[in-house]
Amino acid sequence: GACIAYNLVRLEMANVAADAQCNPTDISFVRAFHIIQYELTWAAATRAYGKLPSLLQRMRQRLVTELTVKRPGRHFDRVVKSKAQRYPYKKSKA
Repeated sequence: GACIAYNLVRLEMANVAADAQCNPTDISFVRAFHIIQYELTWAAATRAYGKLPSLLQRMRQRLVTELTVKRPGRHFDRVVKSKAQRYPYKKSKA
């Protein structure tokens, strides 16, 4: 279930980025997840199913407005940090 949810959030981010003509990496995954979670919770509480398309459109607009702000002083791209190794590597003498 977690893998499906992750891929659905990434798919929605890619769709929003294509509509906004920006890179999908410009949208923060954590912010996108929280926006989608909030909007879908609100949509589930709303019993008027005719409002779902407008709620989804509002969610996509919020994702565009929450694009990652380029912060000055950053010299490196956003990447996932590597996990610290538990044991040091044995270096062979070649």
